[in-house]
Amino acid sequence: MCHPQLRPVLDKHGMRGCGGRAGPYETISFFARAHDVEESKLILELELALESRSGQDSFQSLPACITVADTIYKRFFLCGIGVILSLGATWGAWLLWRVGVAGSFTGVTVHEVNAHGQAQVFGWMGLFMMGFAYQAFPRFWNTSLFAPQAAVFACNLMVAGILAASLGMVTAQTHRYALLITEIGSLLEVVAVSIFAWQIFATWKQSKRVADPHVVYVFTAICWFLLMSVFNAWHNWNVTAAGTKEALLFFVSTFQAPLRDAQFHGLAMTMIFGVSLRTLPSIFGFEKVSDKKAWLALGLLTASVVSEIVLFIAYRLSHNHVLAGLLMIPWMGLLTAAGILVLSWKLFQDRGSSDRSMKYIRAAFVWLLVSLVMLLLLPVYQILSHQSFSHAYYGATRHAITVGFISLMIMGYALKVTPILNGIDTSKLGAQWGPFLLVNAGCLLRVSTQILTDWSPVSFAVVGLSGIMEVAGLAWWSAHLFNVIRLGQKCLDESELLSASPQSAGDRPVRIEGEHFVAQVLAWYPETETVFVRFGFTPVLNPFMRRTLASQVTLNQACKMKQVGAEEFLLALNSSIETCDSDCRSCACSDKQEREI
Repeated sequence: MCHPQLRPVLDKHGMRGCGGRAGPYETISFFARAHDVEESKLILELELALESRSGQDSFQSLPACITVADTIYKRFFLCGIGVILSLGATWGAWLLWRVGVAGSFTGVTVHEVNAHGQAQVFGWMGLFMMGFAYQAFPRFWNTSLFAPQAAVFACNLMVAGILAASLGMVTAQTHRYALLITEIGSLLEVVAVSIFAWQIFATWKQSKRVADPHVVYVFTAICWFLLMSVFNAWHNWNVTAAGTKEALLFFVSTFQAPLRDAQFHGLAMTMIFGVSLRTLPSIFGFEKVSDKKAWLALGLLTASVVSEIVLFIAYRLSHNHVLAGLLMIPWMGLLTAAGILVLSWKLFQDRGSSDRSMKYIRAAFVWLLVSLVMLLLLPVYQILSHQSFSHAYYGATRHAITVGFISLMIMGYALKVTPILNGIDTSKLGAQWGPFLLVNAGCLLRVSTQILTDWSPVSFAVVGLSGIMEVAGLAWWSAHLFNVIRLGQKCLDESELLSASPQSAGDRPVRIEGEHFVAQVLAWYPETETVFVRFGFTPVLNPFMRRTLASQVTLNQACKMKQVGAEEFLLALNSSIETCDSDCRSCACSDKQEREI
């Protein structure tokens, strides 16, 4: 804020709206790593811009407004929170509680479970992935988001599709128009995902960046997003339209597992790995994965997901148990791909950092490995439990990856990027241990008790508690994230209010004089706010007073009203701007945020 003429340099390297008008609360070194620019080159550019002290270095040279592309993530994140606290985790906890009371997983209908899964996949996982991609990928590639207004349309379509599809599925047995509503919702989701894929591809195309590993991971994941959306629409149609119990069981038992594989192993794992390749070394300080290992892991991952889908469908259609046994090969491939990346990042080495997001990310990868190891142990479990196939055990592996891996990764990354995008210092925020412990404990309880239901019906009595714990953790985390966004918006609104002052600030003078208006001085030199407050001019802390009275009162008039010595006051003001010119202190807006937090 002390040197606004430097803003275009940072915007060129991808800042573009991050942190509002004052910019994100982060060091130059962190910015260089996060935006993949050489630190020495960035510092040189900043120094050259600082030397060209033209009239542009006034407060008015800051961006006039924040664009849709700068804040598009908020829409997706808030909608995702809305879904997870309603149709997603909360509804899931209610269904689980009914299962516990009934003492059987058949205590709820297939349609209710699928409606809940639909909301989780598209409303929680999908919306957060899209919001993060819209916000981060253009900055990763040093370009701007292509057709940003289309992102708003995609969000609206996705939310409408989730609501319609979930409503249609849950009323499949009671409403004559349920099939039509379900399919309309599913097709809206396909259109939303198509718009998203088109925008991200066009954004990368205009950046002229090379297709390095993280880019290929991202577009492989987007291909899975498109494929699974179409697959999901087809599957929803068949399940909802099933006229008999036998037809319903056929479609669920044959195609639901492959659909989930495409969603969790194809989309989620590939996208999270791709984003992690780009961000874990630069933002969190973990080791960089070599291109050779990254390509190997991607090949293994993609081949394994395709193989497990094809083998499972072939097994169900042919009832050839040899094909079922061959599923061990792609599951081993998934574990190997994950192991290559996790070991290369050296996730569990001490980084000397207390970053609150690290515990979420580390725990997420532990849960991923747990879920994949559990898949490999499925044949052993079936022998021990004397079952041809355990739905309880298989469902537990799904929960380990959906809540343990995917949800914890969403929570961890959101805790990291949301304060940065809102210009808030994360060191002033809580560590968020409460949500972390609740979600992990709930996931552990769910996975363990669900497996134990094969051995003792008593386990059903406590399985419902796991859902309550997870919802409580997610609600706690959601409230914190909402508060961070609210504080960032409040500071942005105040900045916009000040910049809209009817008293034009004009070119910034070298020295402050008594004839200058209060609002002009604060616009030219925001760091003088502390001097005003020290001399008793506390109304300057009120945005409305700055907008009105401060724009009409000169410094001399203000001193007379407050009976303050004008000469002493002017000396203090000019001393403060000389100090700021030498060491560039933090801006007043950041001080406000720290006080409020």
